[in-house]
Amino acid sequence: MTTRERLLTALRCGQPDRVPVEIFLNPYDPTDTRTADPSYAAVLDACRRHADVFWSWHVPIGFLLTDAPLDTHTRELADGAIEHVVATPAGPLTCITRPGARGELKRWIAEPADVEKWLSLSYVSPPLDWSSVEAARAEHGEAFATQAVMLDPACCTGFLGEETAAIWTLRERGLLRTFYDECFRRIMDQVQAVCRAPVDCIYFNGPEYCIPPLMSPRDFEEFVFHYDQQLFAHIRTHTDKLVIVHSHGKVWQFLEAFRDMGVHGLNVLEPPPMGDVDLAAAKRLIGDDVCLIGNIQYDDLARGSLELVEGLVREAMAQGKPGGGFIMCPCAAPYELPLPERAARNIVRYLELGHELGKYEG
Repeated sequence: MTTRERLLTALRCGQPDRVPVEIFLNPYDPTDTRTADPSYAAVLDACRRHADVFWSWHVPIGFLLTDAPLDTHTRELADGAIEHVVATPAGPLTCITRPGARGELKRWIAEPADVEKWLSLSYVSPPLDWSSVEAARAEHGEAFATQAVMLDPACCTGFLGEETAAIWTLRERGLLRTFYDECFRRIMDQVQAVCRAPVDCIYFNGPEYCIPPLMSPRDFEEFVFHYDQQLFAHIRTHTDKLVIVHSHGKVWQFLEAFRDMGVHGLNVLEPPPMGDVDLAAAKRLIGDDVCLIGNIQYDDLARGSLELVEGLVREAMAQGKPGGGFIMCPCAAPYELPLPERAARNIVRYLELGHELGKYEG
């Protein structure tokens, strides 16, 4: 089988020639800064020989899901932070950052009035250019499967901040629903366009923002299930593209809900203590309908002993491999620059052993 055939067979809950082994790293993509870093050389070589690669095309979102022309300026604050200002018909919308700091000191939407300001901006759908995907397929053929990576409405929680959104479920629930409603409207517009893209899969991020401890099961029903089932139904009705959903956290109690939403593949299925998923139990519960993608913690993979890594691979294969419908992958991508020697060694071994143990008989 080609890599593309192997991945798509597994995502359809079939049994390919072997279990696909993923690492969230694309050795064919020259725009990925990791591919030019010498510390990744051995890992990239192992990827070409043993990994099953997704080529990810990230759907542009514009400014808070709009590509409308903006009147913007910045000003430096007294403590060295920078305030970014966007003029809207309802008043200025602001965000504060500090050079060298990770993330925003103040999100674009921090107060209830900010939602009105955002809504006062006209909506213009960001343009889509998938020529890079077409060029990659022309050059490399079936060496990978392709996926469009995008937000679901819950992922737009990042525009507010997780704590603000959690508080608003109690104090501003109607306004929060208004916010998610508009995010859904704009994302559905994007989904309709992405359905015409030359990709095999559509990969959604976001449900982890709306699960305990940040939010309740009721919130998941209202802010994830309600919207995502409509997005996925549209995709299933109008295309043959496969739907993958990415969610960290303790998702065990929501596994059947993900199945009922219409996902083809679910990752990252974190084991305890970060998550609460027993892979074998998840396989029994939803494995006939959903491809399970996971469930090796990246910290264990990058910083554990070689013996630990080998044990995790063997355990994941024993639990996820039987009958197909399983893709082995870590819960996060290698991200360090440079990549520590231990991490590089462990990842190479993970790929080698996964390739060896993943073969199906017959």
